[in-house]
Parts: sequence; C-alpha cells; structure tokens
Amino acid sequence: MQEDILARLDRIEALLSRPPVEYVDNDNAASFLGLQPATLEIWRSRAEGPTYVKVGKKVMYAVTDLRDWMEARKKRALL
Repeated sequence: MQEDILARLDRIEALLSRPPVEYVDNDNAASFLGLQPATLEIWRSRAEGPTYVKVGKKVMYAVTDLRDWMEARKKRALL
C-alpha cells in the first residue's frame, strides 16, 4: 500500500516537473524557424519538416518540437 502511494507520488512529481508544452500556429512556427509560412505548408504536403499537430483545420507546432528539429540539423563547419 505504501509502495503504491510512493509510486503515485513519483509519477505526479515527474509530471509537475515537466515544462508546459507551448504550441504556436503555422505563421509563428515559420517566424521561429526563420522561414516563410508557405515553406512549412509545402513541407507538410511532402511529409517533411518538423512534427505538427492538426486540430480541426488548424495546424499547430510544439515549440519543443521546433527546437528539437533545429537541434537535429546542427552542422559543424569544415576547417
């Protein structure tokens, strides 16, 4: 019983320690990435670009996904 309570408290603590997920629309995501909004629209039609969520007709991007997508594309300069 006590172990179950402690496990539940650990799960609650883990959830509370996560930063809130912030979502932005297509225009703001494009601005964040330094792109034109149409670029993201084209990429979505080709199944490219950052991960997105569709809510009805509205396309939303998690800021954390945009950051992760950019981080994955870091390149080191050749010397």
